Amino acid sequence: MHISSIKKVSFEEWKKRLGLPVAILTTIFVLMLQAPPQLSIVAHKALALFSGIFVLYLTESIPLPITSLAIVPLAVLMGIEKPTGALLGFASTSVYLIVGAFVLAAAMVKSKLAERMTYKIMEAVGTSSTRITLGIVLVNIVLAFLVPSSTARTAILLPVCIGIINVFGKEGRTNFAVNLLLTLAFTNATISAGILTATVPNPVTVDFITKISGHGINFGEWLLYGFPPALLMTFFAWWVIQKYYPAEIDNLPGGEIYVKEKLKELGAITSNEIRALVVFTVVVGLWITGGITKIDTTIACLVGVTLLFLPKIGFLTWEDANKGISWQIIFVAGGGISLGEMLMKTGAAKWLAVTIFHGLGLSSFSVILMLVLIMFVIQYMHILFVGTTAMATAFLPIVIGMAQVVNINPIIFALPAGMIIGGYPLLMFYNTLPNILIYGTGKLKVGDFPKVGFIICTVACLVYGLCAMTYWKWLGLY
Repeated sequence: MHISSIKKVSFEEWKKRLGLPVAILTTIFVLMLQAPPQLSIVAHKALALFSGIFVLYLTESIPLPITSLAIVPLAVLMGIEKPTGALLGFASTSVYLIVGAFVLAAAMVKSKLAERMTYKIMEAVGTSSTRITLGIVLVNIVLAFLVPSSTARTAILLPVCIGIINVFGKEGRTNFAVNLLLTLAFTNATISAGILTATVPNPVTVDFITKISGHGINFGEWLLYGFPPALLMTFFAWWVIQKYYPAEIDNLPGGEIYVKEKLKELGAITSNEIRALVVFTVVVGLWITGGITKIDTTIACLVGVTLLFLPKIGFLTWEDANKGISWQIIFVAGGGISLGEMLMKTGAAKWLAVTIFHGLGLSSFSVILMLVLIMFVIQYMHILFVGTTAMATAFLPIVIGMAQVVNINPIIFALPAGMIIGGYPLLMFYNTLPNILIYGTGKLKVGDFPKVGFIICTVACLVYGLCAMTYWKWLGLY
């Protein structure tokens, strides 16, 4: 155990040390290659920049937010874009939606409304081991609408789960503990694919789709397209976990008392909780009715943020909001969107897609087979990435380029790809911060994630491919 951990640290260190020189050499190598006639000089430079940034994203030899910020000066100095164009990603509506979502999540945490709702749902569902895990699933579904940050939802629910595991009373590794923690990690992720504001790759996906098609997707539309398959996969994930890690006993001694004590500690509902509930009701109402009111999802989110700071209505301070905002994700999203837009604008993304298309002999594939293949490739690329935002900004322009090559609506490939990226980082513990937090409890093994995640992720690729070719077509998406 000790030797393997040393090797692991050593590999990480070497990866970080070599990442920057490899990125520089990769960029220079691509620049030195003779550009094919179909690739413009600017597109060639954009491709070289993308190659270097991709290496840095994989190796993390420089912090991801700094890598993403570096895209702006590098693009200008290489003659790919002017400063205003290079900064467009940071002015994207999706970036402001992400900022607003973090502030809304901070309000739910400070008011303790999310915590109260969690214990209320647990009390209603029951406290047998099966019902407790089902309760965590239901809480994840509800909180995905109200707490637009998977990390914040994990921060709320992880102490609840640890408290329940302690009530279970058995030392060491137990099936019940593994079951409960994997249920928290996996269903938190899978349901996120169905709600536009639940995870960062979703608005990033909409941003790319809007840029290429001129038609955006609002909260209600995303819910219509994404929630049914996400809900199906969430309950499927729960079912698979029950089969692989059945709890040692069904009745949990002291579980009901524990939940009641936690509710008693919270006391009567506070004015902050009521204010948070009112603001979230307004925001979610505006999100759902966006198709009728024509109020953009980002604008509705920022309305809620503003209300949370108004005298006699709100209860947040800037310090509260600042603690809740992950500037790292904001920078990664902004820089990544800028790079993605450069790839699409210069034609580099389409050229790369054409090269992959012909290189893999995809011309003989049907659209549905090609889509499923894209889903599988995207899904298993999760193994190489820490975080989903960088992954979304790296792959979505290429996926859109693939759709352009076969002359179909880009949304057919981009929407399921975005949902797979955001909702199914389940293969390794390091894929997302929520996974890392849950693994950090010491109650899981590294192998627990791929053991169950492989099945869920494989089925998800088939489900989303089928949705894209049938359900979404019936709804008139394309």
